[in-house]
Amino acid sequence: MLSLKQIERVCGSIAPMAINEIDFRKIDLNLLVVFHALHREGSVSRAAQRLYLGASAVSMSLRRLRELFADELFVRDGARMVPTARAEQLAAPIEDILAAAHRLVYPSDGFEPLHAERVFRLGASEACEAGTVAALLAELRSLAPSARLVVRPLDHLHATELLDAGEIELAVGYVREVPARHASERLCHHDFVCVFDPRQLRCTLPIGLDDYLAHAHVLVSQRGDLEGVVDARLRELGHAREVLASTSRLSVIPSWLKRAPLIATLAEDVAVELALHHGLACSPLPFALDGYDVQMVWHRRLQDDAAAAWFRELVRRVAAAAPLQRAQEAVG
Repeated sequence: MLSLKQIERVCGSIAPMAINEIDFRKIDLNLLVVFHALHREGSVSRAAQRLYLGASAVSMSLRRLRELFADELFVRDGARMVPTARAEQLAAPIEDILAAAHRLVYPSDGFEPLHAERVFRLGASEACEAGTVAALLAELRSLAPSARLVVRPLDHLHATELLDAGEIELAVGYVREVPARHASERLCHHDFVCVFDPRQLRCTLPIGLDDYLAHAHVLVSQRGDLEGVVDARLRELGHAREVLASTSRLSVIPSWLKRAPLIATLAEDVAVELALHHGLACSPLPFALDGYDVQMVWHRRLQDDAAAAWFRELVRRVAAAAPLQRAQEAVG
């Protein structure tokens, strides 16, 4: 339900008046919908297409918005309509009001996972697909057997765009910047671990530094690099490793490791999946190396959606598991 505070956050020039004195005829909810589309698209014509309106209708609504908020709101910069500082200030509160209006008109009746036929749309990096998402599928099948999952490739540069467009409802991985219109939380922390085929390398677990440096390594790099954070850390410690090859595809790592005495250093959730399903060994690194935080990011318009909230909780539980311990148990 729309609260007075929400209305006041948006209508700053009107807020000092008593609530029963506000002329609500000036506050057309459709104007806020147009504002939202303009802020998202950065173009009158694209906003019009998104709203199935004519460009002239959007332009007229923009004029009314400018009068209402006493600000230009969007100014032309080349081919784009760029939001002013006031528009950026309004963006998140307007998102809140539109989401609240949607909940008011279309209230949630709760979510029953056992009978739900919901399609969940998740954005995840390849590393998360191989690790966290693989475990998520098993849980989803058990708890919501009629639900389905669509996974989209994700990188930190395009996560917010996919969330804004509604192409995904949840992003899992590393997102560099989270705007105010999105909510986020730290899911877990992943350390880097090493993985190898115990039939190719007969090393004692956990692997020691001498064994780690004595064998050639393969590297996963989206840019085709032959060095990474591991090599930088080893240099700090006065060591170096031999990197025989790099690849941008995680899927080829198991076959490489099975054919030669090689070591791969990967995020622990990925290494765990390889260890569990390809008969590989997984070990902590024999030196200290900072890991990384895995984030979960979603659009605030889905904050109170019962199905989306259930899905987020499921992802939390899966991500909170101890994958490295499971892998060590699996390989004995």
